[in-house]
Amino acid sequence: MAIISKAVFEKRSPNAKVGAVLPLRTYKSASKHLERLSSDKNSRLFLVTVRPPSEALWLVAVLESLEEDDGAWRASKRNRYPITDVSALRGQLKFESGTGIQAKPGALGMSLQTPRVLTPSDAALLLPVLVEKPIRKRPPGPVHVNQHEPSLSLPCLCYRCIEAAPQTLERDGIKFFRSTAEAQERILWFWTPEPLRPELPELVKSIQASMLKKLRPIRKPKKGKAPAAATTEESDD
Repeated sequence: MAIISKAVFEKRSPNAKVGAVLPLRTYKSASKHLERLSSDKNSRLFLVTVRPPSEALWLVAVLESLEEDDGAWRASKRNRYPITDVSALRGQLKFESGTGIQAKPGALGMSLQTPRVLTPSDAALLLPVLVEKPIRKRPPGPVHVNQHEPSLSLPCLCYRCIEAAPQTLERDGIKFFRSTAEAQERILWFWTPEPLRPELPELVKSIQASMLKKLRPIRKPKKGKAPAAATTEESDD
């Protein structure tokens, strides 16, 4: 078991809640306590974090079959387990040391800074509370990269909202129509004011250039392997 610090967790997953699946695959750490992971092909790394205000212990990911890769531990596949509050199990975990979790109020996160070895009994406590979520296959075609933006004055065009968004609309006396730009096997939808229709080709070229600069090509699956599961939103390793 290893901890993801509050700062790192909130930077990478600022809006994450219990039940969400974080598609993590790597854990950066040079701790020698993790070296034994490389000796077992069936190794598991349980990643936890401590959440305010009541020091809730969240199990945020389980990485399996890990290998050390340039200062990081990389799993054979991305995490598929949802964030789960395991605070109720805190007093039952013993670890290989037999000492369990002993932390004064306000110091739980600090007490878990050093990775700890779970016993088979500890793992048997944690695994039943986790429910692996089914893999969602990415639909064919370019990946829809719009983020959900409910606060905009114009309708959101993320993949959840776009079906309900009109093709054209008028706002404050100005007509708008939906437009797209595609690059690196991604598609970005945006609203274009009707007066700018003649300039749309140049606008699309500018957005495509920005996408080519910021987005990496989607990795193709190796021969004989099934395509990696993905949602229609981007995620990092």
